Amino acid sequence: MNNDGFIGSVIQLREIRDPQKQVRAVAKEFEALFINELLKEMDKTLSDGFFGKSFSGSVYQSLFEMSLSRLIAERGTGLSDMLVRALKKEIY
Repeated sequence: MNNDGFIGSVIQLREIRDPQKQVRAVAKEFEALFINELLKEMDKTLSDGFFGKSFSGSVYQSLFEMSLSRLIAERGTGLSDMLVRALKKEIY
């Protein structure tokens, strides 16, 4: 997945024809979304966040969290591997 945002990811996922690659790509995308939610919750513990509480600071914070979550998901936490194993049991 590249950093085109959620809509870009959905379009890319729809273009994958191999079912095994689809399962892997969906699992990686889910892992990135899950990590993004974790980062958002962790940001709530900071008083002003990394970029401040202004509108522009919130935008930069969101972009930072999205990029960081995709980077962490690319390196892997093990969540996508568990999802792939579970989904393969359901599909095949």
